[in-house]
Amino acid sequence: MRKGHVLVLTLVLLIIVSIFVVAIVTNLSAYVKRVSLQNTKNLSHLGAQNLLQLSVAFLKPSFSGVRGVVLPWVSGNVSSNVNWWDRFKSWLFSQSDGDFWRNFFQRVNENRYFDLSVVNEFSQALASFGLSGSTVVVPITGSYMVGGNPYSVLVVSRNTVGKMESYAFAVLAIDFLNKYAYFTEKETRPGIGKIYFITRDLIDGPMRSNDTINISGNPVFKSIVEVKGVNIESGRPRFEMGWQRLTQQDIDDYNMTKIKQNYASDLEALVKPTSQFLTSDVESGIKLNLKGKTIQVGSNYRTAQKLIVEFKSAQGQGADHFIRVSVEYREGYGTGIDNLFTIKPRDGRQQITIHGENARKWLDLTNVIPDNPSEYDKYVNFNGVLMSDLTIALTNRSNNDKPMYVDGRYTIYSKENVEIYDHIVYEDFRDLFPHNRIDDIVVDNNLIEQMKNATRTDFLNIVADKYVWVKEKQRNLKITASIYAFDQSFQVENYDSGSPVGQLTIFGSLMQYYRGPVGTFRGEVIQTGYYKNYIYDYKILEGMSAIGTPAKREGVVLLAVRGIY
Repeated sequence: MRKGHVLVLTLVLLIIVSIFVVAIVTNLSAYVKRVSLQNTKNLSHLGAQNLLQLSVAFLKPSFSGVRGVVLPWVSGNVSSNVNWWDRFKSWLFSQSDGDFWRNFFQRVNENRYFDLSVVNEFSQALASFGLSGSTVVVPITGSYMVGGNPYSVLVVSRNTVGKMESYAFAVLAIDFLNKYAYFTEKETRPGIGKIYFITRDLIDGPMRSNDTINISGNPVFKSIVEVKGVNIESGRPRFEMGWQRLTQQDIDDYNMTKIKQNYASDLEALVKPTSQFLTSDVESGIKLNLKGKTIQVGSNYRTAQKLIVEFKSAQGQGADHFIRVSVEYREGYGTGIDNLFTIKPRDGRQQITIHGENARKWLDLTNVIPDNPSEYDKYVNFNGVLMSDLTIALTNRSNNDKPMYVDGRYTIYSKENVEIYDHIVYEDFRDLFPHNRIDDIVVDNNLIEQMKNATRTDFLNIVADKYVWVKEKQRNLKITASIYAFDQSFQVENYDSGSPVGQLTIFGSLMQYYRGPVGTFRGEVIQTGYYKNYIYDYKILEGMSAIGTPAKREGVVLLAVRGIY
């Protein structure tokens, strides 16, 4: 071979090797850049998640139970004041689940916010953990607001590493006790013994007991069950999502006695005596402390015994009111009733009517209402909370034994007992439970689905320090409410006498200290009272609530968490 040919071949080989080396170096460089970029992304994303966790820890003390999330909210458009907010939203809406979050943001109030970065201790904590970024909190207005403080919030954390930007966000809510369909401190009642779940009992929603539950038969638990233990004496219970054993720390964290003590003091901030309520434009509830109160009527004296609360009656069968309040009194050896006030709709607002001279005496309004009118009307800003130191009877006085329809959102709280005499149904469910057929309707799976899927604005809390009693056994009784009996039980009076009266439906939630009996059984057959049909109102987890809903102080419920980068 000629020397010239060898030289050419050598040059060709060198060129090929050079191209190969360049390719390797180029690919390796690109690989290194990709790895470096991915590492930067990962660090940025991890930093955002860590920042969010730290933010939630700092915010937790601001979750103040029934008073909402108490922060120094800034009035101003968050988009105009936080330079990355629009980028965050645009990025979020472009994700695969962007349509869901776009709809969710219709419930977000972007004209009020709190920038956690202005808190010095928070900034110092960021630095100590080697984090950099910021966190903004905005109210979710789909939940109820207490004096401008929401019951749920959106928390968004932004972190940067180099030029890489990442976000992590969470939807947080006050830790309401009605996140459980059923919550009990004790499953054994003094003087009665164990209370059992039996065949035909249905718990359709999250359940918790700080005690061991007792089973005799084939009850069905359709959601998660958190209990101290399960004692199956007979039968085959069906736990469709299994059950979890609570630790002692879990039990101590949800001590019902401590929750009750906090609730009573927290609620005081949300109510006013009637004399102050009438003269204030601030949204407020009504406090009626009438225990031991006596008024003079003519030469006789009347002493308050019980408060009577009546919601709307069936259409065409009662006055158009939201809520009517009366007082049952003792006079000598007899009893009677004085009407106190009615709150009703008027011109798109709320109007209270004070009913006469006796009402003004009971409510200490003789020096507040001028002259001596037979009735006194005034527009008010009622937040739906009614608090009393008397036992409260929920009964349809206008139409005995007819259902009452709850139109609006209310918390009825007695420091004594609450008594239930009639069906209590949300106005939103009126068509499902007409007044002339409600006794005969048995709530089946089809009806349950209609209730769960109905468009809703109504909500009711029934709260008692002691008992919530069913005083009259209406056939197939329906109660749409979240029920709380802090020291005692939800219980049916004379549950162990008479004939069976069918199904007891509670659509909402039930919390009680001791589990109370509602009927008796022999084998799988109901002998007296009711069998249970407890259905959880899942709209509670979507933020549906009312001012005054019992909650755990500094308790936070994580409803959703997500990261984007």
